[in-house]
Amino acid sequence: MPSKMPPPSAPSAGQGEIFWQNGFFYLSAVMAAFALVDFDAGRLAHGLGDAAIACLMLSLMTQYPFVRAIVAASKRAKPREELLREVQRLKEANPWGDRLSLAGWTLLAASLVLRAIGVD
Repeated sequence: MPSKMPPPSAPSAGQGEIFWQNGFFYLSAVMAAFALVDFDAGRLAHGLGDAAIACLMLSLMTQYPFVRAIVAASKRAKPREELLREVQRLKEANPWGDRLSLAGWTLLAASLVLRAIGVD
């Protein structure tokens, strides 16, 4: 039975990356609070828009390892297949990022449709 080698780990997060991840986390909490206030005030379209922004900010937190992998690949001239494997590994490590991004874009579209038809 062949042994399965663990995938190479991505470089560790730097100070700037941690700063931006924390920033997106706290800003998403603020936007979620705005969404709750809007929902409580009966502003459905605005609440959906704020919830969408909160979801999108949270989904951005998972994108930094992907950007780091691209930068590392450009420095070492990784083959395209290896970079695609790294992207797949990162997506598997953070499956909620794609789902949250999809939810955010869906909520944002719903908010825009509601605003277009005149719902506040």
